[in-house]
Amino acid sequence: MKFYYLKIGIWITCFLFASNVWAHTKKVTGRVTSNADNSAISGVSVILNGNNAGTQTSADGTYTIDAAPGDILNFSSVGFSSQSIKVGTSATINVSLKISTDKLGEVVVVGYVTQSRRNVTSSIGKVDNQVLTTAPRANVGTALQGSVAGVQVINSSGTPGASPYILLRGGASINNPGAPLVGVDGIIRSFNDIAPEDIASIDLLRDAAATAIYGARANNGVILITTKQGKSGKAEISYKFTDGQNQQRAGFNYLDAKDYIYYNRLGNLNSGRTLAQVNGTRGYGLLTDPADLASFDIRAYTGNESLLSQGWDTLTDPYGASATNPSGAIIFKDHGGEIKDLLFRNTQTQDHYINLVAGNDKSKVFGSFDYYNEGGVIVGSNYKRYTGDVNYSYKVRPDLEVTTGGTFSTANQLGTPNSEINTIYRTEALWPTMNPWLDSAKTLPNPGNGSSDGNPLYLLSKIQRVNETNRMTGNVSVKYDIRPDLYIRATSAIYYFENLQQYHQDATQTYAQYYSTPPTSSTSRPAYDYYNRTFQQQYNATINYTKTFLDKNHIDAMLGTEFFGQKNFTMQVYGTNSPTDLITTVNASTTFAGGSISSTGQA
Repeated sequence: MKFYYLKIGIWITCFLFASNVWAHTKKVTGRVTSNADNSAISGVSVILNGNNAGTQTSADGTYTIDAAPGDILNFSSVGFSSQSIKVGTSATINVSLKISTDKLGEVVVVGYVTQSRRNVTSSIGKVDNQVLTTAPRANVGTALQGSVAGVQVINSSGTPGASPYILLRGGASINNPGAPLVGVDGIIRSFNDIAPEDIASIDLLRDAAATAIYGARANNGVILITTKQGKSGKAEISYKFTDGQNQQRAGFNYLDAKDYIYYNRLGNLNSGRTLAQVNGTRGYGLLTDPADLASFDIRAYTGNESLLSQGWDTLTDPYGASATNPSGAIIFKDHGGEIKDLLFRNTQTQDHYINLVAGNDKSKVFGSFDYYNEGGVIVGSNYKRYTGDVNYSYKVRPDLEVTTGGTFSTANQLGTPNSEINTIYRTEALWPTMNPWLDSAKTLPNPGNGSSDGNPLYLLSKIQRVNETNRMTGNVSVKYDIRPDLYIRATSAIYYFENLQQYHQDATQTYAQYYSTPPTSSTSRPAYDYYNRTFQQQYNATINYTKTFLDKNHIDAMLGTEFFGQKNFTMQVYGTNSPTDLITTVNASTTFAGGSISSTGQA
């Protein structure tokens, strides 16, 4: 054996806030034609190199894309050689693609068989394997973005490991409207836990012909993933390590505390609001409640000059001198952006992958193990996954081959404690005069006045969460070659899925409750358990006949039968009013607000 290669890649993922990063881009338009007859080519993928942003040509071969001078545009379409063009000063780029016979020789997966692309008349897309290796991916669904013409991939969540929404065609499936059917090595299942390095090919069946094989389940198209198999030759062990940094994008610029206080008070003065009304407003008012004084660093500038040595500043009050503020000045401390720095972080992503490939004339084996760990940019979010894959084949006789395989994965995915939108809102919209800490040592996060404000670290410290997903598959296939153009294949497969979610929130309090005498808190302690288990069985048998005559004429016929059965069990329990924070399971609750148990089966 030998170590085949060590490959290290580094990348940066930026997201969260929209910013003016396209300041130097321009609209680039053009038309894509065939070099054979100068006819327009529709559905050509036009991708911005290194960005994956892109578009496709319309029915008349035209396209429009935002690009900057120096960017590289990649043009690709099935049956044509790809072409890359550098954007210059011109806003028009017309492209003539050459017909490629190499692409037509590709092997594609169509249902239970593989065929040469040149023999297929239905609409089939194939993902270039290079797309899977150019960047690490927690979810292989993102590899479809911008890589196949006509496929829409929408990332609806920034949670690490989240699966994107994929639209191949239509939206009429009886199982999941809009979502395509997914098959991995013939097993109908999710692709969320598949290590990209394990994938040999991804084929997309996009027209109605897919329903002839899969029925109404395939109304929205089919994604067929084939994993790697063993090969003859010297045994090889490969290891790949990828390390990267996830960084937040620069956000919006907000007023600092000085401008925030001054212009809010000035605007209220000009609109005719009284001083009492303004001083009763959190953020820029001169509050008198002890809890507000402890949480908001804004005061009338009277006898507290020593605070200037502790990072405080002053400004002239637009309302001028008054009974509550004889000096006519305000002293304050700027906490603007401090909570943002606590919530958003730069994190690391690591992917360790190792595999074994071996085989001879009779048997072949492929085995792999993958560990993926991605920290979310929003504190508290994380995705960790372990995946193992084994595929083995053995030729009992020259005309009889047995193939077997299995996968196992376990993953834990955590998003933000609240919704991403609410978390970002409560952070960005917080008053710059609110102190995010209850103590000078900055060890006690300020809980805020409710769910819309406060230090996000407070709620995070009060919540215990589990979101664990386990998947396991197993398959056995026997293929018997009756003669060179006729064979029989029988396959059986199982798929087991389970998801466990647990949540418990300790007793919480607002800053007003913290400073009350005596301190009080909310002891509702909401908790829930959710468990879902699915067991699936598939059995099929096919007889396939392939014949080529007169060099260019082909007959491909298949007759088969399949049994598909699935059993599902779901249980969820909600509870509140646990007597203590020390027991973090729902069974400690004394009040149960409802729950449900369901069990279904279909064949």
